[in-house]
Amino acid sequence: MLQTGTSMSFASSSASGDLLEPYAVPNALVELVRSAESWLVIVSPYFDPWRHLRDALVDAREAGVKIKFLIREDQMREKQVIRHFRDLELKPLALKRLHAKIYISDKKALLTSMNLYAGSRESVEFGLCIDRQRHAELYEAVFRQAYSLLKKSELVELPSPKPRGAPVQKAAPVQKAAPVQKAASVQKAAPVQKAAQAKTWTPPAKAVASISAPAQSAAKGAASCTEVDEEALKRLSKTQAESYRLWCEKHSVHRVAKERQCTESTIRYHLAAAIEVGLIPVEHVVTEKQRNIIAEAIGRVGPNAGQGAIVKTSQGPVCYGEVACVLAAMKLLRCRAPQVPSAPGRR
Repeated sequence: MLQTGTSMSFASSSASGDLLEPYAVPNALVELVRSAESWLVIVSPYFDPWRHLRDALVDAREAGVKIKFLIREDQMREKQVIRHFRDLELKPLALKRLHAKIYISDKKALLTSMNLYAGSRESVEFGLCIDRQRHAELYEAVFRQAYSLLKKSELVELPSPKPRGAPVQKAAPVQKAAPVQKAASVQKAAPVQKAAQAKTWTPPAKAVASISAPAQSAAKGAASCTEVDEEALKRLSKTQAESYRLWCEKHSVHRVAKERQCTESTIRYHLAAAIEVGLIPVEHVVTEKQRNIIAEAIGRVGPNAGQGAIVKTSQGPVCYGEVACVLAAMKLLRCRAPQVPSAPGRR
């Protein structure tokens, strides 16, 4: 029988730990990272993080959490793995023939079969969550095991990035200046806009009401950022307005986060304010899959339950910034929904 704990879904609970539902492991791992206050140890043979885990690691590092990451030695020859560590500003430790998966913080531990691959989120995995207070003896045993592996490891010096991006950047203006490419971009612009207008989000009826036609056209008309509603723009704070301005230029949350040196979740929080005042349609910031996951969670707990409850109830990995964007869109729709006249009283 499925039991819902305070923070995640458990298949069963005992004195030895909480056995997670097979698809609850990715969310449990992200929550473990976010709950860390002073230190975090990750033991994983592979490393290809998905967006929510990457955001959680960045937030933890910026909050002062000390992170130790132990990885399989031969993986440090992979360019993509090196790039992940460099982008996240983590110093990896390496150990030959490592195949253990241990995730432990100052609050809890997680033993799981899941590798740190983005594709593993769709896999059926085993996971045992061990709370430090409720399962103290087992937690200490896991900590000793992780610590013994760290003592056998060696610190890896990341190679300096090669300055090979400059020639490509210099060549870009020349390619854009070619008349053929300009013509191609004009030809492609119309189908893309039509596709965006044709695709609307209709989440489950239990979660939110259907989008009305006036609200759809108003939001999508603002998506181009060519005609900005000055009154709506004044309702944004300076940092929200700056993120909105950069998004209009780059049309990429990842690029805006990189330029502003923030997490993608933080940028989505900024853009949620722009969504709420009708400057950006939510489907330009949150994918359809993520919107449906969030909508189903809202259908279970209600829109007023709070972002934390919605994230924890979601049946897939979602971040707080995405939830903020969906809630902002719902608020906008409620404001723009046509008022139903009350029935006239009897004479």
